[in-house]
Amino acid sequence: MTLRALPRCRLLALLAALMLAGFRLTAADNPPAATPERVVELPPLMVAEPINGPPWHYLETPDLEVLARCNDPAIMHFAEEWHRLQHLLTVLVPENMQAHRSVPDIAVIYNEETKPTVAQEVVADLLRDEKETKGGNREEGRRGKRDVSYSSMPNLRLSDRDGTASFFIIEEKNFTRTSLALTPDYIRSALRNRTPAPPTWFVEGFVELYDKGDYEQNPITLGPVEWGSEADTKNLKADPDYPRALVPLADFFTQPPPTAPADAALWRSQASLFLRWAMDGENHPRREALWQFVTRISAGGFVTEDMFRDCFGLGYVDAQERLSDYLASAVIGSVHFDAGKPEPLPKVVPRLANDADIARVKGDLERLEITWIKSRYPQLTQKYAEQARRTFARAYDKGLRDPRLLAVMGLCEVDAGNDAGAQKYLESALRGGGMLRPRASYELARLRYAEAKKKPGAQGDRLSAEQATDVLQPLASSRIALPPLLETYALTAEVWARSVPAFTRQNLSFLDEGITYFPRNVPLIYQAAWLNARQGFTTEADALITRGLNAGADPAFRTRLEQLRSKLVLVNNASAAAHSAAPAQP
Repeated sequence: MTLRALPRCRLLALLAALMLAGFRLTAADNPPAATPERVVELPPLMVAEPINGPPWHYLETPDLEVLARCNDPAIMHFAEEWHRLQHLLTVLVPENMQAHRSVPDIAVIYNEETKPTVAQEVVADLLRDEKETKGGNREEGRRGKRDVSYSSMPNLRLSDRDGTASFFIIEEKNFTRTSLALTPDYIRSALRNRTPAPPTWFVEGFVELYDKGDYEQNPITLGPVEWGSEADTKNLKADPDYPRALVPLADFFTQPPPTAPADAALWRSQASLFLRWAMDGENHPRREALWQFVTRISAGGFVTEDMFRDCFGLGYVDAQERLSDYLASAVIGSVHFDAGKPEPLPKVVPRLANDADIARVKGDLERLEITWIKSRYPQLTQKYAEQARRTFARAYDKGLRDPRLLAVMGLCEVDAGNDAGAQKYLESALRGGGMLRPRASYELARLRYAEAKKKPGAQGDRLSAEQATDVLQPLASSRIALPPLLETYALTAEVWARSVPAFTRQNLSFLDEGITYFPRNVPLIYQAAWLNARQGFTTEADALITRGLNAGADPAFRTRLEQLRSKLVLVNNASAAAHSAAPAQP
């Protein structure tokens, strides 16, 4: 999201970290600021909670949880703005073209009085590392201390495979007069993480298009497009016949984005132009064609001119000419969309947060900080893990056993590299709630599988049918949870491949479901083909082999698929020979 209309007195303090958090200020509000030689910004890490300011409040809607140390009007304003922005996004892109999660987004909000900081012991550790990196020389160490500035991020947005968490600090008095807007990173995530995933040109083109919009008034206004460089755009505005070269649509829809900066800019411009052309016009006559086209590609279809013509009613040459003509007006004009009215926000009000609310929501944010810090400053991983554990312990030590809390505690231990300590929490969560969030289900099944492999219960180092059922039970319990995870289907296939062969075609249809979500994942397709072949479902196996070969298998998997097909041919030939030699039925 973006914070707009922030008071200028606060901009200087917040500007450096806003972009990392998924927040952005309009260019007119950006004051010049001196840039230190190097600024290291870290997620907040506190030894103890600040005691000043209001207590924690909690608000829950069907798809959002807010934990905040600020006044109720600010909390309600955030929830209402968030709800409005979700509606506006759906006006432009249907809900079935966006990612969906069973786990609500979470937001942790502090005001200026209660804002957290980075503990001094963390800064000391980093300064010590700076000194050691510079060779241990005292003078070099002092120079490192002067040249590097360490600070706590005022805003941060973190994602897991099945959820997101945001943290930010607000100026409470003025926040209710502040407008929020979705950032390019948020839009990209909402589209790219859909299952099955849409093509890259659709995601990046829509990010470009959305960023030109004005969402404060009805109708929504998408401003003029930009074409390549600033100079090219200026020349097109001045002269509609100014030369422009579009990537041929046959290449544009099938080739990966270029890497050279100038070519990449033109490619993004064309993606945005194509989407705007498809969405423009009275009653938007081409919009349904666009959604049909993207849906067919996402489902694993290979783009051909016949597919394009089937959706849009014209071929590549005619479409490219219309795009080129449309560009002349798109660089100077805007398009408008009726925003309508969002469904009313459920009648909810903030309440005092209880210990379980604080531990689960705040602890989940702190858990996600572990992964962020591990990839950038691994020497601090343990300190951030300890912070999350302290937060969880405040509720757990009081005897609270909310299954959602236990699931997050288990994920925290996994993220901290402590599989041994994770399983007890995940097992308790499953017993207490019956269904886990998607990633918690996967991690528990993975841990059970690791245990089962140590003592396989069937001959040939295989798992027994009972072991396989026990390993996969957490996955079955949360099958309806969103989003579908590739790891869930891959682990299922691996467990079945190592188990005694006792699976029906109905069992194997679970992998068919996975392939509909991940239609171009060749390793999953191969595993499904192999299992079908092992169980004697040769027709289904052959169809999967064809699908894997058509999905762009790399040379190694192409060889494995072709070898599997050769074995199927031998099996089918042997079966046919045996059938012809059998005596006739009486």
